[in-house]
Amino acid sequence: MSKTIQPKQRIALVYNTDKPRAHHEWLRLKRWLEQRKIIVVAASKVTTAMKNVNFVVAVGGDGTVLSVARQVAAWGVPILGVNVGRLGFLAATEVGAMFRTLSRVLAGESRVEVRTMLSVTGTSKGKKFGPYLALNDCVIRSGASGRVLQLQATVRNRPLASYAGDGLIVATPTGSTAYNLAASGPILYPDLDVLLLCPICPHSLVQRPLVMPTFEIVGVEVLRPSPSALLCVDGLITRMLKPGDRIEVRRAEAQAKLLMDPDQTYYQVLQSKLKWGGS
Repeated sequence: MSKTIQPKQRIALVYNTDKPRAHHEWLRLKRWLEQRKIIVVAASKVTTAMKNVNFVVAVGGDGTVLSVARQVAAWGVPILGVNVGRLGFLAATEVGAMFRTLSRVLAGESRVEVRTMLSVTGTSKGKKFGPYLALNDCVIRSGASGRVLQLQATVRNRPLASYAGDGLIVATPTGSTAYNLAASGPILYPDLDVLLLCPICPHSLVQRPLVMPTFEIVGVEVLRPSPSALLCVDGLITRMLKPGDRIEVRRAEAQAKLLMDPDQTYYQVLQSKLKWGGS
């Protein structure tokens, strides 16, 4: 009786070029995989050659995972994050445990989490821009002037609320532990199929975070006499917004697939990263 020949696994490796340690660990991982006769597609950034790999290992921090997720989500390729940064909410493993974690993933023992992403489009002076893809959040915030922004939010083109303050965050559950957390928004379990609106330093006690289903389409317009605002998608400034400019945020068709440690629950991640229960 002949044995079934298993196809060789193809693994992609990328790293954060701004972090010397990330490059060092990337090289170690490359050697480790090649010693195990695994096909490695290695580069400093995502390339089209990575479209048909089993998964991508992103060495860096959360920013690295976010960048990779935006680029490979449409391909349906899972991402395994190796954290060499600080918090690393999106990473499956820290550097010290990366070989153990990778061994389990290669053996099929990992857990895949499918995460909601956002699609951000807009209009400025009658011209459309976008779409931009986000795993964490879309943020409209005040620029260098620091002046108060006046924003009008709508849901499916119907008025929702007017916001006055430093800005507004539209986040996924994944992004609830990013800027939203710093703005005193709630932490959401990442598997929830919802969107989160969170005002930044609102000038009213009645302006509170709001959780809504992902079938809604959220619009935000910059009102006069606001100064110019910044549109940031996953922490990257994409463009300036002037009074009268408007964006729309909806659930993206693409979803991010994150490979996570099967032995660690999301609550344990929170306990570890946020030091819950510590003295």
